[in-house]
Amino acid sequence: MIRKLIFSVFAILLTSSFVYAQRTVTGTVNDASGPLPGASVIIKGTTTGTTTDFDGNFSIDVPDGDATLV
Repeated sequence: MIRKLIFSVFAILLTSSFVYAQRTVTGTVNDASGPLPGASVIIKGTTTGTTTDFDGNFSIDVPDGDATLV
């Protein structure tokens, strides 16, 4: 019984840490003439990234903590 309780608590804590371990960042990439479609947005120091849509908009999931988008 105690093992099941400990396992259940551990499973809940582990699952909740993955649920809250990232956040979604959205934005628009522009230059002097307007939105930039097809621009790359990458989390600095990683291979995680996305590209902007036709209107220059993007959405990317980044880990909690300090992250720099380039």
